[in-house]
Amino acid sequence: MLHMIVNPAGAAGRTIKYFRRKILPHFAGTEYEIHYSSKERGIREIVSALTDPNRPGADEYVNLVVVGGDGTMNEALNGIRDLARTRVGLIPAGSGNDLARDLNLPKDVEEIAVRIRKEETVRRVDVGETIFHDSGVTQRFLVSSGAGFDAEACHMAQNAPMKGLLNRLRLGKLIYIFEAMKLIFAWRCAPASVTCDPKGEGDASTVLKIGRFVFLAAMNHRFEGGGFMMCPKAKDDDGKLDYCLVHDLSVTGFFRFFPLALTGAHVKHREIVKQLRRTGVRIRSEKPLWVHCDGETARTSTDVEMRIGQEQIILLM
Repeated sequence: MLHMIVNPAGAAGRTIKYFRRKILPHFAGTEYEIHYSSKERGIREIVSALTDPNRPGADEYVNLVVVGGDGTMNEALNGIRDLARTRVGLIPAGSGNDLARDLNLPKDVEEIAVRIRKEETVRRVDVGETIFHDSGVTQRFLVSSGAGFDAEACHMAQNAPMKGLLNRLRLGKLIYIFEAMKLIFAWRCAPASVTCDPKGEGDASTVLKIGRFVFLAAMNHRFEGGGFMMCPKAKDDDGKLDYCLVHDLSVTGFFRFFPLALTGAHVKHREIVKQLRRTGVRIRSEKPLWVHCDGETARTSTDVEMRIGQEQIILLM
């Protein structure tokens, strides 16, 4: 049995049309149940009920098929109550699709459907956790989590008046770029302290004092923001996260940095970019920073930690 999770309002209403016309026909003859999210019952609530450890047949796997982008996948991830007994497939239908990009999923929907139906590709990957120490909230992420400039740009993009129009025109990727360019001229760096877990056994934690903090991206995969390769060496099953710490960027520096980040070439500029690989990093800042998980923002924080989780998730893709 496949449980198909769909947000009918996704991509300004295009997701539901895409699902019915292009996806469902490829699951003919397969046992499935469709779950549409709503304002009253979101994806997180749907998945929470489906993965309840006390449900009938809890000793069997729950197979979820998420139709959407990285944000939809994040909602599903945070609803899972039993990671060990849940398997998740993704059919990309978002604007960024960084998870699909890094997993090198086929462009052909039929090929993805075949993989999911036949369980041809089953992999275990790491799950990250973002801990808001000033509010006690913990949020999972699968692709990346970030604090500072990149998260604030995500927040602005989510609330941009043009978002609905650009989604309808299938130009959703441009939202982040437009909002990031606006933010560049308004951004003010502030001091921050970044505490890194030890590199290995026997090592000590490292504390970095950053006078002009811009952002820190914790990467489980290589890409975020619709194709920016923040950490070219990130792997999703190595038990660690890769971190891209950026500081001391001028306005002109921003415009040089982001084109380089599309190919990972920004890492060569060590005077403004630090690449780290750790199990956890904690940021303490003087001003509240927006924080995102897989591109979704919900709150700001002055004390936030991004670390590898204790459990992996099973992907059917």
